[in-house]
Amino acid sequence: MADRRSQGPSFLERLLSPRWFMPTAIVLVRAYARLFRGLRVTGLEHVPQGTGLVVACNHESSWDPPIVGVSINRKLEFMAKKELFVKPLSRAVMRGLRAFPVDREGQDIGAIKEALRRLHAGRAVGIFVQGTRNAGGAAALDGAAYLAQRAGTPLLPAAIWRERGKFRVAFGPALEAAGRTRGDASELTQAVMREIAALLPPAAERDGGGRPGA
Repeated sequence: MADRRSQGPSFLERLLSPRWFMPTAIVLVRAYARLFRGLRVTGLEHVPQGTGLVVACNHESSWDPPIVGVSINRKLEFMAKKELFVKPLSRAVMRGLRAFPVDREGQDIGAIKEALRRLHAGRAVGIFVQGTRNAGGAAALDGAAYLAQRAGTPLLPAAIWRERGKFRVAFGPALEAAGRTRGDASELTQAVMREIAALLPPAAERDGGGRPGA
């Protein structure tokens, strides 16, 4: 069976072109989040502009990618689990949002190369540091730190939570991605997790939240 990527975009993917679909989705979701879900964002002054950027965030619900994506003052492109690219409509929506697939079961070299390509092109890539949805406690992975190191880009801590059903997003000062070794990546991961934890309010003030794992 031929690789689908060699066949070019499908009709649905052409229809939901990221040139119009992504900015339209950002406007609509941002309006919904502000009007009906009380979205409040802090720390936008910390977001670097004009450079590649890795945004490292905690992950508690399926709302996190769109809410973080409309909260930041840059276009943010997420890695997304490969299962979302199986069905034609879901795949077209993901492509229209400039997301790209990653196999979470192992080291996905293709996803790493695609993320680095985008970072070298000056784009912002979003990574959920613990790899999947959880309410805190799961171990953090080194993927975000590794990408920032290899691309030579800043690593921006971001936190998302809900207070009485209202969305809150906070960005902290960007970290310099120094070093090249696995040990350096682990240290950077621990540093960004500490920053994310510092951005989150006490668990008692959040809807069902725990502290992110370290």
